[in-house]
Amino acid sequence: MSVRVSLGLPVYNGENFIAEAIQSLLDQDFEDFELIITDNASTDRTAEICQSFAERDARICYFRNTRNLGAGGNFNRAFNLSCGTYFKWCAHDDLISANFLTDTVNALDEDADAVIAYPTLLGIDRYGAMTAYQERDLPNMRNLPPGSRFRILIAAHGCDAAMFGLWRRSSLVQTCLHEPYYGSDCALLAEMALLGKFVRVPSAILYSRDHPTRSVNLHSSERLLWHNQDASGSNPFELSSRLRHLVVIAYRHRRQAPVHHSLCHLALWMLDPPLIGRLVLEGVGAFSPRLRAKLRAIGLRALTSIQGSSNQPSRRI
Repeated sequence: MSVRVSLGLPVYNGENFIAEAIQSLLDQDFEDFELIITDNASTDRTAEICQSFAERDARICYFRNTRNLGAGGNFNRAFNLSCGTYFKWCAHDDLISANFLTDTVNALDEDADAVIAYPTLLGIDRYGAMTAYQERDLPNMRNLPPGSRFRILIAAHGCDAAMFGLWRRSSLVQTCLHEPYYGSDCALLAEMALLGKFVRVPSAILYSRDHPTRSVNLHSSERLLWHNQDASGSNPFELSSRLRHLVVIAYRHRRQAPVHHSLCHLALWMLDPPLIGRLVLEGVGAFSPRLRAKLRAIGLRALTSIQGSSNQPSRRI
């Protein structure tokens, strides 16, 4: 079956919110899409809920993994099972406006150089009520060269709007996709920035739900298991894995941007003191997870003290 848009919905134990998320997708005023649900061996009512929807709408294809592939592997499987000209990953706990697909499809149709059309991101709480949160827009990339776009994305904080925007399939197939560590999505966005520009579609709205079991609210050791069920130890090496991934990306796409330029952008990004601190902690954790935990606690207390005196938000370590 040939469709314009493929929607990939990876999920693990999402019974609390997945029915709302699926209904939000089915309520789109753009109808030429398939919805591919990849269930990562859930142990709750996720399968029952998804199968119920699939029985009522032929556009829904439900796939259940025989084992947990990790978050990255499950995201990749959703894409690999798709066939649409455009592709969108969907979170099992988020909602989108009814015009989302129509407006983002139009944006990519009208600009052949754009690889991602991304929406306005607004926050909702666990009950679906609006919060004050609105994700900051990315800088305008319309006339920027690939290296400059890469620099913007490696340093960006919070790019869920782009991550859950509409992607051009022909560009996405040129990437490494997701790797099995937390933060791999940030590297994937940086890789896409080397391949083309991102365009903002203000009229399309992504309602991002905050709740206690959301991945960003998990401890680093829990995030490690979220990506790799067979992981052992308590040191996830999140930042060092991301840095290695970005170096691979810089070399892989050296025709889009000279590799020495991309590596220079990476080096400048890594000069940020909090990032240096995180790398040091990961190195310490390789030998002594307990010492890493102690040093991390000291660092967090210091940042909290600084925040209290300067009234400025702190960064996580």
